[in-house]
Amino acid sequence: MESNGLPLAGIRVLDLSRVLAGPYCGTLLSMLGADVIKVEDKKGDEAREWPPHGRDLGTPYLAMNLNKRGMVIDLQTEDGKQIVRDLVPRVDVLIENFKTGTMERFGIGYEELRPLNPRLVYTSISAFGRQGFRANDLGYEALLQAYSGPMSMTGMADGEPARCGVSFLDMATGIYSALATVTALFHRHATGKGMRVDASLLQTALGLMSYQVANFLLDGVVPSRLGSAHPMVVPYQAIPTADGHLFFAAANQNLYERLCKGLEREDLAADERFKSNASRVEHREELLAILYEEFAKYSTDDLIARFKASGLPCTRVNNVRDLMEDGQVEQLGALVELEDPEYGKMRFTGLPFKLDGKPGQAVRRAPRLGEHTREILQELGYDEARIGALIDQNVIVG
Repeated sequence: MESNGLPLAGIRVLDLSRVLAGPYCGTLLSMLGADVIKVEDKKGDEAREWPPHGRDLGTPYLAMNLNKRGMVIDLQTEDGKQIVRDLVPRVDVLIENFKTGTMERFGIGYEELRPLNPRLVYTSISAFGRQGFRANDLGYEALLQAYSGPMSMTGMADGEPARCGVSFLDMATGIYSALATVTALFHRHATGKGMRVDASLLQTALGLMSYQVANFLLDGVVPSRLGSAHPMVVPYQAIPTADGHLFFAAANQNLYERLCKGLEREDLAADERFKSNASRVEHREELLAILYEEFAKYSTDDLIARFKASGLPCTRVNNVRDLMEDGQVEQLGALVELEDPEYGKMRFTGLPFKLDGKPGQAVRRAPRLGEHTREILQELGYDEARIGALIDQNVIVG
C-alpha cells in the first residue's frame, strides 16, 4: 500500500456500515490517510436514495463516503461471507452498524473473526448499545433524540418537542467512533493486540448532555425547552430585530454590561433585578420583555454595529447559504474540492480539524455501486475465473 504522507497511511479499513454514523467514521479515517473499502449489498447503501440527488446519487451518500473504494458483496451467501473472512487478515479495522446480533448470525462477528486477525480493531456502532433490554431494538437519529432527551429540551417553550435540524447524534457517533478506533490502533501499536470498540447513539447522547445529566443526577433538575435561550445564563439567545433575528452571548457580567451599553440602556445594568446572572435567571421574563422591545427598534445590521463597538459577541442567524456566502468558511480552508467525471466539480466539508496547519485531503469521490469489487478481489489473489463465477452467482457486483 502506497504511503500518502498522512497519519493513518498504511491502515486499511473494511467499512460494512451504511447511512450516516458508520460511514462518517470511515470517511474521517480515510481523510486521515487510511485505505477504506466500503462494502454494500446489491441494493446499495440506502443513503444513495436520499434527496437531493445529483443525477443518480443522493447527496448524503456522496458526502458520507468520500475517499473510499467500493465493492458489493451479498453477505447472505456463504461465498460472500468467505470474501469478508479472506479480507480480514489484510485489514486493520472493520466498521459495522448492523442491528445487534446480525454480524454474529452472519458468522462474521468479532469472536469469529478475531482468530483470523488478532490485531483487528472491530468497531461496532448501534442505537442503544450492545447490552441491556433495548440492545436488539432498531433505532434511528430522531428516535434516539426522542428517547435520550434532546428532543424534550429542543424547541420553543410553548411549542412541541422538536428534532434538532442537524443529525448530531449520528455525526457525533461517527466522530466518537473514529476517536475510539484510533485509540484502539494506538493500543495495538503498544501491545500488538486488537480489540472490540462499541459505540452507540445513546452513549453519544449521554456524552453530549454531560452537564444536563449531571444537573439531574446531582440536583434533580430536568431541562425544559427554551428555544435559543440558555438555561443557566441570561440573556443569551436570539431575539427578533426590525428585519430578522440576532443572536448574542452575554455570557458573563462584563458582557451583559456591554449589551446594555450597546443598547444605550445602562440602567438595565444597575437594575437590582438584573445586577447578577443569578438574579437575571430569576427575572428572565421581565428582562426579555424589555430586550424584545429594544431590539425591535433596530435593524440587524444596526445592532451588529452597535454590539461590535461595545465588544459584545453577536451574529445574525444564518442559514447555510448565508454561511457559505459569508467568506469565513472559505478563508478557513474547511472545504475540499473534487472532480467527478459525471458530476463535474464538487465541494464537501473536509476534516473538522487540522494537523500541523494542514487539513487531511479527500482525493477520491464516493464510489459507484461495486466500482472497485474486481480490483479488491484481485488484490486478494482471486483470479478472473473465480471473480466471474461469483458475478454469475450474484454474490458480488463488479
